[in-house]
Amino acid sequence: MGGISKTVLAAAILAAARLAAAAPETVHVIYHVQPGRLDELLDVVARQYPAGRRAGIMLAEPHLVLSGREDGGRPVVIEILTWRDGDDADDVSTKYPEIKALWDRMAALVEKRGGKPGIEIDAMDVVTEPPAARK
Repeated sequence: MGGISKTVLAAAILAAARLAAAAPETVHVIYHVQPGRLDELLDVVARQYPAGRRAGIMLAEPHLVLSGREDGGRPVVIEILTWRDGDDADDVSTKYPEIKALWDRMAALVEKRGGKPGIEIDAMDVVTEPPAARK
């Protein structure tokens, strides 16, 4: 193998895979809140983030929670947060029961709206420079 042992090559591949898996992922979450349930949802969102930080699966920044109205004045909450690793959210149901319980509560406080699910989650890129400066 040209001077590289299979063990060293396997270790290098494993290390590269771990680095790739450890890529942070910033998400934009929209909670379509049931009328009259805004304060309850905001309380759960406020508890989810510190729980994720304690578990080491959510990064300190960026984190932002916004509240407003949509579709005829119905409440909506938008949260932007960053997972330490894009795969961490997939592990919540089996590895982090405290956070899973909060997610279950969130699901009970939202509603489908405009053909969309009660909670929408999209991966996003954090843009810190205008497009011209990134070239």
